[in-house]
Amino acid sequence: MEVMRFFHPVPHLSLAGSADAPALSRLYEESWLDSGDPLDAGLLDLMRPLPGEVAAWMRGGFEIYRAEYQGHLAGAVRCSFPTSTCHVDGLVVAPAQRRRGIGRQIAEHALDRARRAGVTRVWTEASPQLAAALALFHSLGFKESVRIDGPPFRQPLVLLEMSI
Repeated sequence: MEVMRFFHPVPHLSLAGSADAPALSRLYEESWLDSGDPLDAGLLDLMRPLPGEVAAWMRGGFEIYRAEYQGHLAGAVRCSFPTSTCHVDGLVVAPAQRRRGIGRQIAEHALDRARRAGVTRVWTEASPQLAAALALFHSLGFKESVRIDGPPFRQPLVLLEMSI
């Protein structure tokens, strides 16, 4: 007899603490280690923070949310709230957990957090070479605002924003 499942597990999202910094640093490193995308080395360095840098984010006012899926750290996102807006960045999903909707759930969690904070605009950025990231943000309602070329990176970045 075959067992029928009516639902699938979903990630549990929670605010990360300083004790999570080493695991989050490993997650970022593993996720970008072999990204398969020819990204600028400086941009890749920013996407792979050391544990001390992740801990500094938390002390500096950033909120980092971690996603746990079936007992494993599956993803994360960083939120900050400058001048009545929300900046969402550092969205990452563990390579083994991709293509399960976890990235979308993490991004939606960040947008819900922005709504709870009472901000009216959310913005993020991504390399144009990260087609999956851009597709995700567009599907959530983000619109391209501007492409930034030049320093500090050797490739453009796309700035995306949305009203909430």
